[in-house]
Amino acid sequence: MELIRNWLTENCGNEIANETRILYGGPVTETNTENIIKLPGVDGFLIGSTSTKPVFRNIFEMVNN
Repeated sequence: MELIRNWLTENCGNEIANETRILYGGPVTETNTENIIKLPGVDGFLIGSTSTKPVFRNIFEMVNN
């Protein structure tokens, strides 16, 4: 994610780099959510099929704490 942010800074400037939200698009599970949240440069993530499962509530709570 830092690579993307650095590319934006170099090619588009600081303002664009800071305003651009970078989302993690890989698998998000209850097990890896805490680590994904801590990744430098990640502003959020996309949740696919997990959003239809009861475990989604746990992920939601991890993010909002």
